[in-house]
Amino acid sequence: MKDFNEIKIIGFDLDQTLYPKSPEIDDAIQTYIYDQIAKNFKMDKETARKKFDGLYKKGKGLSGSKSLVVLGFPIERAGEIIQEALENAPIAKFLKPNKKVLDLLNNLKTKYKFIDLITGSNKSNATIKLEKLEIPKQTFSNVITADNGSKSDLSAFNLWFSFYSDYKTENFLYIGDRVSSDYEQPRKLGIQSILVNLKTPDSNVECLQLNNLLDIEKYLL
Repeated sequence: MKDFNEIKIIGFDLDQTLYPKSPEIDDAIQTYIYDQIAKNFKMDKETARKKFDGLYKKGKGLSGSKSLVVLGFPIERAGEIIQEALENAPIAKFLKPNKKVLDLLNNLKTKYKFIDLITGSNKSNATIKLEKLEIPKQTFSNVITADNGSKSDLSAFNLWFSFYSDYKTENFLYIGDRVSSDYEQPRKLGIQSILVNLKTPDSNVECLQLNNLLDIEKYLL
C-alpha cells in the first residue's frame, strides 16, 4: 500500500469519478458508441447495437474498446471513442448532487490546500456537469479541461505541473476511475493515483483501487 505522506496537491477526474456509474448513464454512453459504429461502418443503429452488445454485454464479454477493435476500429481510435462517449454523451440530466462528495472535497481542500480538476470533458460540458452535481467551480484551485490539454498525450498533466513549479512529482496525487487515462498516463510522470468507483480491482494495477469515491477519506483525511 502506498502512503500519501508526501501528497500536497490532489487532482480529480470528473466523469464517473465525482459521480457514480448508473444504468441510465451507461445507456447514454453506449448510445453514443452505437452512433459511432453506425456512422463508421454505414449501418443502421440497431445493427450497430447488436454487433457491439454481442461482444461487450454477451458473447465474449470484452471491454468497450476491445469490442470496437474486434469490430474493425484501429486500437487508438477505439480508445478515443470510449473516452468521447464518457465525456460527450448527454448524461447531465442523470446527474444528482451528493452532499457527502462536496463535504469530502472541502475537507480535502482544508487539509491539502490545493484541489484541482483535470478532465477530458470540454469547458462547456464540465461546467454543466458541475452545476448539476452542485459542486462550485471555486472548489478547485485550477480546472483543466479538454480545451487546455489532454491526459492521453500528457499535456494536461504537464500543464498541472506548471501551476506548482515549487513542488516535486511525488507531491501530486490524481484520482480517477479509468486505468488507461487515470493511472497509466499519470504514472509515466511519477504521479501517484487512486482509482475509484470500481467493481473489481485490476491485479495488474499498482495503486489503491476503491469501490466508492467516498472511501478515499480513510486514506487521505
